[in-house]
Amino acid sequence: MPETEAVSTYALIAGFLGGLGLFLLGMTLLTDGLKTAGGKALQHILGQWTRTRPRALASGMGVTALVQSSSAVTVATIGFANAGLLTLGQSVWVIFGSNVGTTMTGWLVALIGFNIRIEAFALPAIGIGALLYLFMKAARPRHLGLALAGFGLLFLGIDVLREAFEGLSTTVDLGALTRPGFAGLLIMVGIGALLTVLMQSSSASMAMALTAAMSGAVPLEAAAAAVIGANLGTTVKALLVVIGATPNAKRVAAAHVIFNGLTAIVALLILPWFLAAIAWIWGSTGEAPAPAMLLALFHTAFNLLGVALMVPLAGPMIRYLQRRFRTAEEDIARPQYLDKNSAGIPDLALQSMLQETGRLADISHSIAREALQPNPPAADTLDRRSQAVEQLTQAINEFAIRTANHPMPEAVGNGIAETVRIARYHREVAALADQIADLRREASGEARPIVSEQRRAWQEQAIRALDLCNLESDDGDDGHALAATEAVSTVEAAYAELKAALLREGTFGSLAMSEMERQLRIISTARRLVTQADKARRHTEALESQIRGLRKTLEPENA
Repeated sequence: MPETEAVSTYALIAGFLGGLGLFLLGMTLLTDGLKTAGGKALQHILGQWTRTRPRALASGMGVTALVQSSSAVTVATIGFANAGLLTLGQSVWVIFGSNVGTTMTGWLVALIGFNIRIEAFALPAIGIGALLYLFMKAARPRHLGLALAGFGLLFLGIDVLREAFEGLSTTVDLGALTRPGFAGLLIMVGIGALLTVLMQSSSASMAMALTAAMSGAVPLEAAAAAVIGANLGTTVKALLVVIGATPNAKRVAAAHVIFNGLTAIVALLILPWFLAAIAWIWGSTGEAPAPAMLLALFHTAFNLLGVALMVPLAGPMIRYLQRRFRTAEEDIARPQYLDKNSAGIPDLALQSMLQETGRLADISHSIAREALQPNPPAADTLDRRSQAVEQLTQAINEFAIRTANHPMPEAVGNGIAETVRIARYHREVAALADQIADLRREASGEARPIVSEQRRAWQEQAIRALDLCNLESDDGDDGHALAATEAVSTVEAAYAELKAALLREGTFGSLAMSEMERQLRIISTARRLVTQADKARRHTEALESQIRGLRKTLEPENA
């Protein structure tokens, strides 16, 4: 017996570690695949589906009811948020809808005693995803295959975890654990949550509670408390998913925990009256509800109650979560000079916008410089900083709109509009740098990297032009402006020569045509990047000159 017990303990630990590893590996592959393959097209589609609260809520409900797994929707939503394809506001309402949609499992068990398990699709998903990744040549299908394989691995991990603990559900006597009063209900909540965590399936816990209530093994209130616990136990999956994830994914997981925790507390506090009201409403039809049917209705009703509670609370909760789990990039994206009080003083507002645009220029310049270095940085590093540039540009635009609501001199109004234009140039520099880094990383697996001296020299010229465009000049320093203009002209001239050289290499076979096309896209994008940086410099210098002239004009009046 001791040897048998040791084997059983080892199998339990091995199954738990293996299942957890598969789960986390699947989540990583799913996130990476979606981020690489989805791009702006997937973001647009998801944005259309979840653009408003009702649509996001309905999407979560409908998809969860269809696939019969809130885990699939919760994990996919966190994955989308992790990949930056869904905003926090969109994600939380999908999660809320998912909690309502998962109650369909209780109805299936109560009505026909049958539960659809999405885990049955795990192995085909892994196989199809692996084939796509191994045999497709285009980048997007390959990474979609990676995401599909990750999806399958994720649910295979859940299945392994459930199998590791499947014997537990047959050894726990719920009836023996019930106690009278509120303490007994808390025990049943804990049991429901624990079983969901151990078996990694709230559906299994729900089915156990329904069966126990139907057989009379536990009182109706105790079974309802176990259902609340099963609902609460699903939050553990969300917490597992966000290990090593982005701050936005952690915020979505936290919203999931807050929603389920608040719903569980309210439902438990009003449990006797809630069950009585449901039974009374159902009984008005002249037909006494079966315990299983009553519990299914209770499960749906208290999740809908949770959604109703979140309607006024979602906004403050989202604002609170946005201040949590912050990264250095998100701190960079927070404006330092755009104080709302200065928006009412146009002269001060213009100066604040210029200072904030200067910060934006420094961030964009650093991204562009790194993208043109011999070894571009990791994708997630640039992506996060590019998102910071996007957020900071949006903040400058919104500040300009608030300022425009106040009366101001025409010259100041023109200056504010010009500052918005300059900010857009800097945003374009960061976006182009991101594209260059992505194109250059595609060569990491090439057998023969292309690193000719002519290309190296051109990169150095482009970096020098960028540095001169971003270098702050002294008032009226024509020498700096001339040096920047000459550097940009040199890049333009060298671009034509480098393009001709690449075309020769591709034509005569010393360079693969696909690699030639990629290199041409890189230098073309870099040329545009330098041009945008030069536009930002010229417009900034012209605006600063106008402001200096305006101040000199006003000085005698102020004197």
